[in-house]
Amino acid sequence: MFTDESPNKPSLQNTVSRAQPVIDSLSLILGPIADSNEHSDNPAMSLLHNQTISRDIMCRLRLATSGSGTDDLCRWLYDTFQSNIADLQLVVISYIPTLAGVYLSRCNSSKETFSGFEAVFLALYSHEMVICGAEACIIRIPNNIRIPGASESGKANSKGKATAAEPDSIEAIVSPALEPCNTVRATKRGLIVSIAFDLYYNDISLMPVCSKIEFCEFCIIWAGQDELAGAERLDKEEYNVQEEEEENAKEKEEELDKKKEHKQKNDRCNQVPLPWELFQSVLRISGHCLLGPTNSKELKEKALKAAKCLHARALRDFHSKAMLASRSLVRLGDMIEEPVPELQPSEITADLSELEALRASIFSR
Repeated sequence: MFTDESPNKPSLQNTVSRAQPVIDSLSLILGPIADSNEHSDNPAMSLLHNQTISRDIMCRLRLATSGSGTDDLCRWLYDTFQSNIADLQLVVISYIPTLAGVYLSRCNSSKETFSGFEAVFLALYSHEMVICGAEACIIRIPNNIRIPGASESGKANSKGKATAAEPDSIEAIVSPALEPCNTVRATKRGLIVSIAFDLYYNDISLMPVCSKIEFCEFCIIWAGQDELAGAERLDKEEYNVQEEEEENAKEKEEELDKKKEHKQKNDRCNQVPLPWELFQSVLRISGHCLLGPTNSKELKEKALKAAKCLHARALRDFHSKAMLASRSLVRLGDMIEEPVPELQPSEITADLSELEALRASIFSR
């Protein structure tokens, strides 16, 4: 006689019993809205994909009073991640884009301390440090530009000096060695946030679409290109009108130049510092949002815009690695947007006829 009992069922029941009090504590912050998960078989996963609760938490994280040491929501995120319940940790990870977006933007424009945000990031950083240890994550990339014919022991040049042999592979550091951190210093801020993004990327296939869209929107803000792009579109529209009104051409041109210069200055002031370790983590997530499997057209559009803004930022900062990586992502995104031409049956028949004629001529020799 078959029963419904299985070896995994007690484990699931144990997880649910541990997760439910944590979710109930969220009701003290958000209100009764969180009680909608009570009748779910897996309340933690239901909480992860509950859009109403997600929007409420995102809005609260954006409040001007959020991020302080007395912020109850930051305390809940910290305690929830430290509970070591995997499904609840996914819930915390899903809010990394909002946490990072608000935190980096405020640190760039304010000298205040945001110990609530930093406590969550330090918890994420410590978790990754325990998993990875003190060793850097290094991968080997085949050296496709290796010069053929060069001897392994070296080759003498015209002056008689030996030159080093080309390596078969090149080492690339994906994640540097992590050191213990008790506080978030300005010099370590980019690295600590990038580690949080690495955690997000590792579970990105489980993240809700609204979280990914939130990430892309913050990428546009971090790059500092959204306002400038709007200014350039405005300048083009006003410039077309200016050509029709020849009498005030010079005055309008000077006014447009001043507006553009003012917007560019404001744009530079609002830029968030993007060191390479942070930029590559951001670009990695943007690439998944753009090229990964999804049915959300809005996510694809936001991701492509984010990639273009990040590329424009890399060009402005004149960062060679960021320029190459972001340009490749933009090109891949443009290739997806371009429609694939459909071959007509007549063209296929003509190509086959040419191939048969070529085949006949080869075998007739």
